[in-house]
Amino acid sequence: MTGSATEKLALAAIFAIAVIAPFLGAYYLTFVFTMLIAYVVAQSWDWLHGEAGYVNLGHYIYFGIGAYVFSLGYINELPVVVCFAFAALFTAGVGAILSYPLFRLRGDYFAFATLALLPLFDLLAANLKGITKGTDGIPLPPKGVIVMGVDVKVFSYYVALAVCVAAFFLTIWLARNKFGFALKAIRNDEQAAEICGIRIFPVKLKTMALGATFAALAGACYPWAYRYIDPTTVFGLNVALIPIAMALLGGTGLLWGALIGTILLGTMQQMLLVQISGFQATIVGIVTLLIGRYMPGGLLRARIVRGTPGLGALGKEHHERLGVRPAVGAAGEALAIERRTIDPDRTILTCNGVTMAFGGNIAVNNVTLEVKEGEILGLIGPNGSGKTTLFNLISKIYEPVAGEIRFDGHLLNGLRRDTVSHVGIGRTYQIPRPFSDLTVQENIAIPLMFRGDGGLARDAALAEAIKFARFAGLEARLFDRADALNLQQRKALEFARALACRPKLLLVDEVASGLTPAEVRAFVDHIREMRDKYGVTVIWVEHIISALSQVVDRLVVLEQGSVIADGPLREVMADERVLRTYFGGSLKEHA
Repeated sequence: MTGSATEKLALAAIFAIAVIAPFLGAYYLTFVFTMLIAYVVAQSWDWLHGEAGYVNLGHYIYFGIGAYVFSLGYINELPVVVCFAFAALFTAGVGAILSYPLFRLRGDYFAFATLALLPLFDLLAANLKGITKGTDGIPLPPKGVIVMGVDVKVFSYYVALAVCVAAFFLTIWLARNKFGFALKAIRNDEQAAEICGIRIFPVKLKTMALGATFAALAGACYPWAYRYIDPTTVFGLNVALIPIAMALLGGTGLLWGALIGTILLGTMQQMLLVQISGFQATIVGIVTLLIGRYMPGGLLRARIVRGTPGLGALGKEHHERLGVRPAVGAAGEALAIERRTIDPDRTILTCNGVTMAFGGNIAVNNVTLEVKEGEILGLIGPNGSGKTTLFNLISKIYEPVAGEIRFDGHLLNGLRRDTVSHVGIGRTYQIPRPFSDLTVQENIAIPLMFRGDGGLARDAALAEAIKFARFAGLEARLFDRADALNLQQRKALEFARALACRPKLLLVDEVASGLTPAEVRAFVDHIREMRDKYGVTVIWVEHIISALSQVVDRLVVLEQGSVIADGPLREVMADERVLRTYFGGSLKEHA
């Protein structure tokens, strides 16, 4: 049986069980209903964690807010549909508002800040008695216990099932949509994602609001079915972390991870409730720790599970679901880069008195530099001379403390980082920074999806990425993850990704180190072709002078952040100060 058939069979079986659960008695109805709302919370949490890499330990507050907003609307006799709508919209707004302070934090700081939201909202719900009735809770009136001839608990069950189905298929959509690729790029490297043209904050805000909306819908189902809520029920730490544990158990960032984790952990909890009452949380915690220690990434990523026929299909990563596209075409085909006619008298980049300081350390000191259109400029200097810092200023990683940078008529000062590729600047990094768990093809496709003209659709971008991969010599590794590449292949991938930004100016940071002479010559040919065929201007930082000497029109030397030489390569390399600074000797000593 194929992986796709196995998945469809599993989904059909789970859906069938969920549909018939109300007919099996009150016990099964309550048990499966609890699993449904737990899955929605777990899956909506995983959109931010599994896709974007942010650990939101306070995600359950959206469940509680949704439950309270629904209950308040219900006791004020608003129609149920309106109560659900208010719960979803209000909670989405809360999620969007909280995004502004929370996304200023990263890593552990973000996680602990979100964790603090749980006791905060528990305290608010307990003390705002005029609204929430405090610790007495909100009992829902018995009116409406029959909806369209069906008991309200059964009706709310099917509403929860519908929300589950929506969450599952929305997860599929995220894996196949440009928005989902933006999340995956953010998860890997936010700075590199911005350089590829992705505006980071709106993507994270939308994801937070989307997750909040679905958690709120699950929360609204809860009081509708059980007719009562109180602060501890919907904000308590003892219940808030269980959906997170479910997602972690199954495998975050996987289509089936949250669902399988919910089924396994939910069933385990029920068995423990019956057999070992009072120790459920402890045993669940131990199981989660064991999974983290021996099956990092979740149960579905475990080697034994992926190697089991039938089960292995459930552990597919997102790129394994997209399917392999044939690498059609031939070497030498045109890349999707505008061919520009070079005007050698036109200045495309101007740095005027640019200065960058980190505390008392001046990394770039009053640099004034002009680069002509179509020029290949070599940039050298000893370690710490400011070469990479200057690149970071041009590509907006840093904002200069003084001076201005103009590129192709645009003042770069104050420009957002995600607009750099849109104005026509692409770059590589000294230490390669590919999106590690994306394939070579996906890495290259991302800047094609998010370019300034609105970008290509996913399939078109993936197809176009093949040409760039072939140009960089990576056609054979097209469908391999970036973290499976060696150092030189990662450098080639970064070069291809930078070209996919369709640059007018290409910033190349020490690509040749570690290459064989033949590989250096091939790379030099690539640089020359980008200039001669497409009119791309190049600034190349490199320690290997023999590589630069094959192609550069001009050489600039930095020392302690200042330009000490600027001119044709032969003249610069004969400069006494350059010889002392860069080679540690004088002209006579090197004669």
